[in-house]
Amino acid sequence: MSKHDTEFYTELLRAYFDSANDAIFVLCNELKFLMCNKLMEEWIGHSEFTLTSHNERHPITDLLGDAASIEKFRNSVEQVLAGKPQRLECFINPDSAPQRWLEISMTRVDVEAGDMIIAVARDMTRQREQLAKIHYQSTHDVLTGLPNRVMLQGLLGSCADETDPAAALVVDIPRFRDVNEALGYRTADEILKAVARRIEVTANDYQGTTTGHLTGNRFAVVVSGKTADSIELIADAIHAALSRPMQHAAMELTLGSSIGIAQFPAQVERRSNLLQAAETALHHAKQNMATGIKNFYPELYGAGSERLSLVNDLRSAVDNCRIHVHMQPIVPLQGDGGVRLEALARWKRGGIDVPPDKFIALAELSGHILPVTQLVMEQAIAQSAQLIRDGFVSGIAINLSPHCLMDRIFTERVEALIERCGIPASSLTFEITEGVAMSERMHQYTVQELRSLGVNLSIDDFGTGHSSLCKLRQLPVSELKIDKSFVRDMLVDKGDATIVEASINLAHSLDLKVVAEGIEDDATLACLVQMGCDYAQGFCICPPLPLPDLLKWLKLGSAKSPQTANQ
Repeated sequence: MSKHDTEFYTELLRAYFDSANDAIFVLCNELKFLMCNKLMEEWIGHSEFTLTSHNERHPITDLLGDAASIEKFRNSVEQVLAGKPQRLECFINPDSAPQRWLEISMTRVDVEAGDMIIAVARDMTRQREQLAKIHYQSTHDVLTGLPNRVMLQGLLGSCADETDPAAALVVDIPRFRDVNEALGYRTADEILKAVARRIEVTANDYQGTTTGHLTGNRFAVVVSGKTADSIELIADAIHAALSRPMQHAAMELTLGSSIGIAQFPAQVERRSNLLQAAETALHHAKQNMATGIKNFYPELYGAGSERLSLVNDLRSAVDNCRIHVHMQPIVPLQGDGGVRLEALARWKRGGIDVPPDKFIALAELSGHILPVTQLVMEQAIAQSAQLIRDGFVSGIAINLSPHCLMDRIFTERVEALIERCGIPASSLTFEITEGVAMSERMHQYTVQELRSLGVNLSIDDFGTGHSSLCKLRQLPVSELKIDKSFVRDMLVDKGDATIVEASINLAHSLDLKVVAEGIEDDATLACLVQMGCDYAQGFCICPPLPLPDLLKWLKLGSAKSPQTANQ
């Protein structure tokens, strides 16, 4: 080949070298530049001449952006010089060019002058940015910018020291659905962002806290190390901060909060269970109208594997309508009024009856209480409707969880059931516990709407809470139901007898009817008749029965009235 041809091909190869879409460079075994193409010159901000000049030559590691990239590059070069091609990503941060991430493929070439490394680099900066954006979006809430559940869970599980204490609290903002409905979602989102900032600022007064947004109106704070011992102080501070009025435009809002707390290792065995345990405590905190803050304890959760199995079976039972209703008569004691019924949920799991107290509590903790209540209501109203229309019974009573009363469309569901089954609203009674009835929050929610619909409301388990006489007068209820714990021993415990009689007199002074539950013998029944109790319920009268057996009792057993039987 002639000198002219050699020069031609050399120029052609150089033109191809410089026009390549990838950066190409050659290094000696000291990692100094021997040559590079135009794109590499642009990326590092130096000409090939400068890079390869004897007095200016510097190793490529001088251009790398951090110690991790330098270490990774040197380790890869060792493998390349050992005859093993390598591919790596590293960060470059030259003085006179933008920083960027490169994917570099390297291989060794043996020449007479010694070993050389030929490298081809691609700019990965945009892909890195896109991946970082995707990662950020997957670990942060779009609205508030706070870490989401995924990131918080990762933080709790990433601690190297398994003995290091940790804690979590979960904050629920009550009544936020009202804000959405009254002010619109845009305004509600702005208020939610303000709530997020208030929680974050308060939590940041304590070292090592991370505030996150779980979903909707629910937030969380997680903390590791010594600060975990201060989780109750953090909860108190957040509770106080959210109790202060919040200004938005011309409005002043006071939202309040309910908070659940969980601590490792004092209350849970694994750091990864903290958020779930705090949410379990939150369910109970939402029923604690006094403070709105609840610590987790294992009894709330039950044995892990057993509870999980029970929750799964409960979900299946709800989905397949395997929760059934038995009904127990509530009979008049003073000669006026008809027999009423109370609907009681029953669940047979694998041929074994699960105690109602156990699976109803589990439904509340696991978030299944609304569908369970809906299923019970549909069955109870449908089964009792014909009995009500035929005059066998005067009405049906159903227990309500606080979660039902916080559901803004609950009243709509009740109204639809009443219309579908063709019964008067006045024949339906909802029983709510004394603690819930005394809560100011309940007054502003479904309680008032249900009363406006025409249904009756009864205070269940009366005597076990702390009723204010002033509040009791203002409640939209028509009845008190004395708790069975007082009725059961009233013949042998003068204190219980006094409570029962005082409750009857108090109710009558407020024009309320009284039901005594848990009556197990005729002597207790006779005593209640003498005290002037209006209605009675218990095994000595009739146990809870499925509909066919209840029909037999109504036709036969109820002909003998309690007041007549005890004369």
